[in-house]
Amino acid sequence: MSGLLEGYVTGELIHMSYLNTIDGFCAKRKQFCDALKHFHETNTAFINAMIKSHANDDYWHQLGLIYDQIRGLEDGYMYWKIDEHVIQESDETNAMSEIWWLNILNEVYELEAILTPNSTTIPYRDHCSALVKVLPDGSDLYVAHNTWTTYKSMLRVLKQYSFAFNGLTTGALIPGHSVAMSSYPGSVFSGDDYYALSSGLVVQETTNHVWDASLFARVRPDRVVVEFARNVVANRLATGGRQWTEIFARYNSGTYNNQFMIVDYKRFTMGTPVTQLADDLLWVCEQIPGNVTVADLTTLLRTTGYYGSYNNPYFKYILDISGWTDMERKVGTIYNYDKTARCVIFHREQPNVTDMNTLYTFMRYNDFEHDPLSLCSHYNLNCEPDYSSCLTIAGRLDLNSPTGHYPIGNGHEYSGAIDAKLTNAQMSSELEMLAVSGPTHRNHPPFRWSTSGAGADVRHIDHPDVFDFKPIYTKWYPNKWFVADDIIDG
Repeated sequence: MSGLLEGYVTGELIHMSYLNTIDGFCAKRKQFCDALKHFHETNTAFINAMIKSHANDDYWHQLGLIYDQIRGLEDGYMYWKIDEHVIQESDETNAMSEIWWLNILNEVYELEAILTPNSTTIPYRDHCSALVKVLPDGSDLYVAHNTWTTYKSMLRVLKQYSFAFNGLTTGALIPGHSVAMSSYPGSVFSGDDYYALSSGLVVQETTNHVWDASLFARVRPDRVVVEFARNVVANRLATGGRQWTEIFARYNSGTYNNQFMIVDYKRFTMGTPVTQLADDLLWVCEQIPGNVTVADLTTLLRTTGYYGSYNNPYFKYILDISGWTDMERKVGTIYNYDKTARCVIFHREQPNVTDMNTLYTFMRYNDFEHDPLSLCSHYNLNCEPDYSSCLTIAGRLDLNSPTGHYPIGNGHEYSGAIDAKLTNAQMSSELEMLAVSGPTHRNHPPFRWSTSGAGADVRHIDHPDVFDFKPIYTKWYPNKWFVADDIIDG
């Protein structure tokens, strides 16, 4: 029922989001979409068979509920289209429904590499900056994230789901029965991903590129669960970081390969010095096709006071097997976890984080024209001009020169960090967060579509012209949300 209601109430947003991000996709990629249709049908048959044959298994029971929610979204959206006389003119339904497209969108880069390895057209993009920060005196613990993606994706929805689902084995309410998340129209998960959970966990990730494409040959549609569904199941069933990684690792799809950070606020006691943090406070989980590597990295928090994540793998095994070590050898330190641009900027800037205001400043930081650590030459890269707005915490690639030269990609594009989300110990207990929509405009003019130079191929239907929004403080029922002027300085 919740899917049905959401699909109908947000039908217009779903339609606009689909038109902006997916419509026309298959017209240029018929071979891939035909292969994707077969993959989706085979995978769905596998999932349905497993749900039916494992009726008493909590994992498969939750997957069944997720698929029911998606079917509800499809029905509600269909009813909205009927009432609004919206006619489907796209060719995309030859592969999947529009709702499925919106939920699988983050995985299509890898799916193309899996299904049509000799005909890949979907560009890889860096995806997110993330910080876990403990104040030295233990007075607070922050978890913050910004999402890097295309600007045409900037139709956003802050969601809270509360489902009274009981575990089959315990009969009790599942740990992650409620979730607050930044999300998108038609999506049953965050997509960014940024989650505050009733289990006391806050989960976030940044995406890791797989350079060795031969790894994708390991993926079979009749053996895997797609990434977003495994993500949701882990969020619902896990009570702690270790268990989250164990649930998520099951039936690894090798798609949307991320570094997840699972922060367990139950393991944090305010006033405990950072050097005395309890074990299992921070678990990190990295996925590639055929492998999920995990560890309790609370020890690192005790030593440094923070953990940064910026689209570079942390674990040496993942670095080596997915091709990052080779890329560092060929190109340079920009592919080194400890020496890449955002790492060194994180290291320099994170001591300034002392409260929510300075945390917000950190997550929106972009001074690429004046910051020596945003110079390409600092990493032995030959750029023209010698700086790039992707070499910073909150990228704005629209500010890069349209005629510039950027040897590692990420030149002038309508993409970058499109938001920021922040929470702390007190807020997370109520599933609350600070959130802001749109590219950073602390040191630059707000992004404006009408003067951006974007052509007709960069759809942004139903977007505001200018993204100059202030952050909002989400307080769920009955207070809803309000502009956070009293917490954040602009």
